[in-house]
Amino acid sequence: MMSKSRWAAAGLLVTVFALGAMAGGIGSSMAEKGQSKSGRGRPGRDGYVERLNAELELSPAQADSVRVILQRYEPTMDSLWRELRPRFDSLRVGVRPEILSRLTVEQQRKYQEMLDRREREYRNRRSNGRK
Repeated sequence: MMSKSRWAAAGLLVTVFALGAMAGGIGSSMAEKGQSKSGRGRPGRDGYVERLNAELELSPAQADSVRVILQRYEPTMDSLWRELRPRFDSLRVGVRPEILSRLTVEQQRKYQEMLDRREREYRNRRSNGRK
């Protein structure tokens, strides 16, 4: 029988995997669509509804329903992300140097520029009150 802490760890692993899969799917969809110069569409709830509409051709009633669902779950997802963010960031600290070690000097420069640009975009969204 699994201990309580193992169940919690397994649950956390499944949650992180699901969030990663969701983020990857959204990112892939956005990259395929080329929705903006940076390869990213509008952030947040409205951007997600726009991407769903582009893929699924939602009716106005469906789009409104999806917005309501996202709004209802937003506090819980935000809370979960605040809890997981430090762990995610610590993993990223290990991942990036490994990626860099496999790139050419020119690719390393471009990769760093990409990371810097994404960090600026993230900070701009946070300072504007968006997720």
